[in-house]
Amino acid sequence: KIGYVGAWPFAEVKSGLTSFYLGVKSIVANVTMEVRFTNSWYDPVAEKAAAEALIAGGAKLVSGHADSYGVPTACKEANIPNVFYNGTTEEETFVIASKINWKPYFLHMLDGVMKEGATIVKDYCGTIATGSVEITALGAAAAPGTQEKLDDVKAKLVAGEIKVFDCSTFTVD
Repeated sequence: KIGYVGAWPFAEVKSGLTSFYLGVKSIVANVTMEVRFTNSWYDPVAEKAAAEALIAGGAKLVSGHADSYGVPTACKEANIPNVFYNGTTEEETFVIASKINWKPYFLHMLDGVMKEGATIVKDYCGTIATGSVEITALGAAAAPGTQEKLDDVKAKLVAGEIKVFDCSTFTVD
């Protein structure tokens, strides 16, 4: 069982929790996930409490899309590994973090404004290949072989061999 602390039940957060779940499911077929929302972008107390509840409910790995150190703090105190969002920690329970790199989108917008005849895509979605989605260096809680697996998956994502939201492998009500 894994857990996820989400800020709000918005598309951005739901896509993050879905991709986290599907990533774990790709190597642990019988994984289950419980999600708790704090309804705040930044609430260290609520984020930590949500993570503590997930851990008390049996989560063996916790991630989230929330902006404080509430989740990693709860994980450190319970000695449960965590996957962070938009930041890193020095905690021994830290595995890795994902983060958004806005530079490719801002360059796209600036090109759209500065180049005659260029347009700005209204529904831009960056990828690992465009540099819009990044991961940090591995933390101390990463299992042996994690970097090699990440390198392999990243290469397949960039090449289009893996599609995170491939609906032929799962459905959503």
